[in-house]
Amino acid sequence: MLKKVVDISNYLFGGLFNIGLAIALIVLAYFVTTWAFDQGASLLGSDDYLAVEASEIVIEIPEGAGRREIAQLLEEYGLIDNWWMFYFESFFNGSANHFRHGTFNLNTAMGNSYIMYALGSLEYLHVEEGRILVIEGLTNWQIAELAATMGYFTARDFLDELEHGTFLNLFISELEESGGQNRLQGFLFPATYNLPPNPSPQDLIVRMLDAFEDNFTQEMWGSLAQMHFALGWQPTLAELITIASIIEVETTVAEERPIVASIIYNRLAAGMPLEKVSTVVFATNTRYDMLAPSHFNNPSPYNTFNRQGLPVGPISNPGLNAIQSTLNPANTDYLFMAALNDGDGRHFFTSDRDQYLAFIAARDAADGDDVE
Repeated sequence: MLKKVVDISNYLFGGLFNIGLAIALIVLAYFVTTWAFDQGASLLGSDDYLAVEASEIVIEIPEGAGRREIAQLLEEYGLIDNWWMFYFESFFNGSANHFRHGTFNLNTAMGNSYIMYALGSLEYLHVEEGRILVIEGLTNWQIAELAATMGYFTARDFLDELEHGTFLNLFISELEESGGQNRLQGFLFPATYNLPPNPSPQDLIVRMLDAFEDNFTQEMWGSLAQMHFALGWQPTLAELITIASIIEVETTVAEERPIVASIIYNRLAAGMPLEKVSTVVFATNTRYDMLAPSHFNNPSPYNTFNRQGLPVGPISNPGLNAIQSTLNPANTDYLFMAALNDGDGRHFFTSDRDQYLAFIAARDAADGDDVE
């Protein structure tokens, strides 16, 4: 009797194993066949591949969408036949780890593998036509050159539009604008921008000014209005952005920026020149490593070594972190800063000039001369 039970058990478990094995082989065969078809199709070249009679489909992948939700969306839009096969395939081949959120231009002729590639690539992200990334700390001229190198328009056309163009943003009425190519410097907000076909300089400038207006919130306006209680004087918007533009260039370390803001405010309160090397670099259009003693005597109204108070305007276009640091300075008595030359862009801070000079001497003796 025991033998019969064992035989039946072996038969049942053996049968179940065989069935499971058969199913696994079928699934494997499906994956292999699908993969081979997709790879073969893609090898024809993207133009030939997408030449198959099909429909262009724009699909939005929500931020935070998981692999299952994405697969179900693809099936709903008719881009794939079976969401769960796509779900498991993207899991096993690891492509799901690279899926992005955003709006994508896809095609119903794309196979699973091609769609998986597209969802992980910037190539298929839907944009208006062109895209430009403007990083923090660029000057108006550098933004003009960047746009020119991308073939959108000439640098001269961009600067001419900045100098003579009419812009309707409400905050502009708060500015005492100076003319020339530095007009609106500090207010071209750093970000990634999508541009229309054949963009004009105004297409980019308007987007950047609008982004500044969007990012400088009502709460920030309120903080600016309250600053006279802490400082004893009321900065204008232009003065605030001028300070932020110096902070943006003086340090790339986010947590140092409120400290640099405090140094600027402390020096202004003490009636000391700001003595920021970044302003000399801007005033003389000279690289840091090419500065000479004569550059620090340049009569430019941007040079903070030979004049009291703030430079005549911003020296760069600062990002949000630098602006927020300017509105929320650290509570310190620091008056001096010097680069540590540690490879991380960090600085030494002190309120004592002798400590500052001693640090500079020791650092330069160990690492070589460095202008600070």
